[in-house]
Amino acid sequence: MPREQKTLNELFRAEALSFPKYALNEPPARTRLHQNEMLLLTQSEREELIAVLARSAENGFAINTYPSLQPERLLSAFARSLDVSPENIEVTAGSSQALTLLAESLFASGRRVAITSPSFSLYAHLARLYGSEVTPIELDENFEFSPRSLFSAQVLDSDVAIICSPNNPTGTTMSYETILEFADQFKGVLVVDEAYFEFFAPQGGVSCVGLATQRNNVIVLRTMSKAWAGAGLRVGAMVAHRDVISIFSALKPPYSIAWPSEIMAAYLLSEKVKETQSRVQTTIAQVGDLQTLLKSFPAVECLADSRANFVFFRTTQAAQLEDALVRKGFLIRRYTGGRLNDCVRISMPPSEQFECLKTSLSEVLS
Repeated sequence: MPREQKTLNELFRAEALSFPKYALNEPPARTRLHQNEMLLLTQSEREELIAVLARSAENGFAINTYPSLQPERLLSAFARSLDVSPENIEVTAGSSQALTLLAESLFASGRRVAITSPSFSLYAHLARLYGSEVTPIELDENFEFSPRSLFSAQVLDSDVAIICSPNNPTGTTMSYETILEFADQFKGVLVVDEAYFEFFAPQGGVSCVGLATQRNNVIVLRTMSKAWAGAGLRVGAMVAHRDVISIFSALKPPYSIAWPSEIMAAYLLSEKVKETQSRVQTTIAQVGDLQTLLKSFPAVECLADSRANFVFFRTTQAAQLEDALVRKGFLIRRYTGGRLNDCVRISMPPSEQFECLKTSLSEVLS
């Protein structure tokens, strides 16, 4: 007689059963402004990348063989881009894999993880999945970093601290001097997520990459999903002391980077620096223009000082704004519930659609 089958509650860990599925409300729209993706590459740039990929295929790359165990070409390109040694970088399948590696190596039952709040939800989800206690590093009422929260005893006593600067979803930043002061006092592992740093650098931002290569308890995350307009490539990087990188290199599953991603990402990092910088400057100007416009609307109650590729604000007309923009072909991110209730995040559109976005915002919020 067959034994009675166990239930899912008996088979799976409670943390896994309660892990929230990553989901977005995505009504039909022509222009995606809800996931912080970068401006579209031009048609000529897309054709150029296709040609690069085609040449690589002719030179022996094929889908029937595994990609490089270590994507040396991409590793070298990323190292040159960040002005560090290749031994200080581990290339990952987007920041999501980097965060998973951090969770596997640092999060555990009985450990405490301090996390910017509000911030990217995956940080806290992974901490809880691995049984860690989450301590929030609360932003203030203007969504700015608060030294009082950052330097609290509970945060300083944590085993891991994750600071996203510029922060997602607010775009607000923590100065390098404050991060350095915190790193000097913090005894655990400090992770600085610099996914949006390329937009902050021209505005006076100082990266923690150099700090990460010198200390064994500081790790910096970078990605090609934002400024480099490579979200579909799923390529990111961890920067740390070489002894720390060796740990992550051992933990990372082999063949994580598909060869088309390696080829195209390395090409972008090596050959498209000026074009990327130009797009970043265009985006910074758009964000500034849109923030000036939003300040003039009485319906905008709290406008964050974003240094990323998006604007973030609160308005009681958030639902109406989302509906109106969807009708205009724009998909934005509206938050409901908790501290972010009635908050909206809007990434910058292609230049030819920027005036239409401004007009649409004015029609609802003015």
